[in-house]
Amino acid sequence: MEFLIALIYIFHQMVDANLDLFYMLALILIVFDLLKRTGITIRAVLYFYWIALYATLLIYLNYTMDIPRLLVNTSKIFLCLFLYWQVRDMVLTGPMLKKIVHTISLVNVILLGIGLVLRTDLLWRMDDNVNIYQSVRLSLLYFEPSEASFHASILVILLMYMVLKGGSWKESRLSLFYMGTNAVIIILSAGIGAFGSMLLALAVMFYYHLFKRVTLKKAVAFISLLIVGIVAISIFVMSKNSFYLRFLDIINGNDGSVVYRFDVSFRVMWQMLIDSHWLGIGFGNLNTDLTRGMYYQFGLVEVISNSFMYVIAEGGIFMLIFLILFHIALIRKVRPEERLLKYALLMFIVCYQIAGGYFTNPVNWIVYGLIANAFYMSHEAVPEAGRSLGLKRMSGLKRQDSFGMEMKR
Repeated sequence: MEFLIALIYIFHQMVDANLDLFYMLALILIVFDLLKRTGITIRAVLYFYWIALYATLLIYLNYTMDIPRLLVNTSKIFLCLFLYWQVRDMVLTGPMLKKIVHTISLVNVILLGIGLVLRTDLLWRMDDNVNIYQSVRLSLLYFEPSEASFHASILVILLMYMVLKGGSWKESRLSLFYMGTNAVIIILSAGIGAFGSMLLALAVMFYYHLFKRVTLKKAVAFISLLIVGIVAISIFVMSKNSFYLRFLDIINGNDGSVVYRFDVSFRVMWQMLIDSHWLGIGFGNLNTDLTRGMYYQFGLVEVISNSFMYVIAEGGIFMLIFLILFHIALIRKVRPEERLLKYALLMFIVCYQIAGGYFTNPVNWIVYGLIANAFYMSHEAVPEAGRSLGLKRMSGLKRQDSFGMEMKR
């Protein structure tokens, strides 16, 4: 099962972003869930009910509503919510997650090796007219280069956690090697949003690892890391590469993409909320020719390039409240011993969606599910001698489902 999840992670956008293989997996799991009556689908329906009710209300309030797009968009949201609950309730062990991450990274090593030898359109975007700083960008098998950096960044964060918790050098060297490979993918894909979000996530991780309980070993590690960081920044500045040049333009406000993602997108979203009396223009209705024409004067060219602004523009005050409550609930359930990984993942997924991304990207919700997962970190934290006691506190566990995954009831 771990191998199948790894393959889907790599190939899930290969056909088309709208025909995501994770959507297909969700549909299959829904069928098995209904047959086995584990209740995951019911919980997703209860969450989705309010979104569907609100979407129906907007149909009557907005005569320009594109019904087919509404159905497609809300269906994606439901499948994402289902994946969130599926991962949240999964009895996920450390070896299982490590096997998934290492398998994905191994395939990335193979694809990167092929890509460095053969510059094919399958693995590269050869003439990127969106990113003026780097026209040739590595995309691997994802829909666009920024998605390659997004997926690789998640792997780097998980691998770093495994290194910090792994103990000896011998146990961690393979994870460190895979970290380096995924870092190369991030650089070659030139995804500044994922790169910046990953750095913030790693900063959170190092904070909780180094400063919550200071030891001599951690102090030496911090000083070594600081020296490496200074050297890396110096090389970064002197090289004047595309990342550095774009960083300078961002600081000076000259990066058109960043201006569009934040300034233009906010103005368009705000105007849409005003025009719709804070109800939103309707799910799926933003990406239509009619809406683009109506808001072209405010700078709307294609779509709002910000995951949260996009869904708030469509769902109005309802989705704003939903997002706030959802993230507060995630934060409140994170126990102190879980902050090392879960706060880092939360920092990454929130910052990345602010910088860009897609609200209905199923990987977002898989990451949210991992953050909300009640078993993984508890399982890691409970000593072997007292593990049985820790497991008794979990709600009833079912050893195996038909896919070979352990699931909670």
